Amino acid sequence: MFTMEVDEDQKLIRARMSGFMDPAEVLEFSQQEQQAVTDMGCNSGDFILLIDTDGAVIQSQETVAKFIEIMASSQLKARKIAVVRKSSLSRMQTQRILLIRDNAAIFPSVLEAEAWLLSVD
Repeated sequence: MFTMEVDEDQKLIRARMSGFMDPAEVLEFSQQEQQAVTDMGCNSGDFILLIDTDGAVIQSQETVAKFIEIMASSQLKARKIAVVRKSSLSRMQTQRILLIRDNAAIFPSVLEAEAWLLSVD
């Protein structure tokens, strides 16, 4: 399950994921994220993305593969991606997904993730 909210002033998309996701839900997440970017009037590299996965569990290999696929193929890519992940095992899984992107990092708290996202490059 996921929720998404947009902060147009910061050009920030905040997503929260919980539980177990299947590949179809990952695709739905991607479609909603891309629509939010379009609705903000942003192009690729004009927005930042915060994903709070603290409530999510270890995902299936199929779900991880779908996350990697959408990260690689999304037309509108975030300038920075911050993922909040506390569990060390799930953090390893998240690192595998983020390996394909520059300017993507994992943080133990939302505050640290937001501080990094909003810092001047």
